[in-house]
Amino acid sequence: MKEIAGIQFNKDASGKEQSVTIDLKKYGNEIQSFLMKIGAIETADTFEKRWSDAISGDELVSRVQTHIKTLPWKR
Repeated sequence: MKEIAGIQFNKDASGKEQSVTIDLKKYGNEIQSFLMKIGAIETADTFEKRWSDAISGDELVSRVQTHIKTLPWKR
């Protein structure tokens, strides 16, 4: 395979190509859409959606307390 600066092919013990190391400073913009597609990086919109779906601290405490009450502890 042709050698390209900033891209390194890594081989396994048998010499078969297994992975690729890419210099993100050099090629980051070109592969950004691929990384987003496979879920390796998220957009700010994705973060905001997940943040809005999160529970509050008070809700967490309430759920934990409810769960603790269901445990079979002896008094």
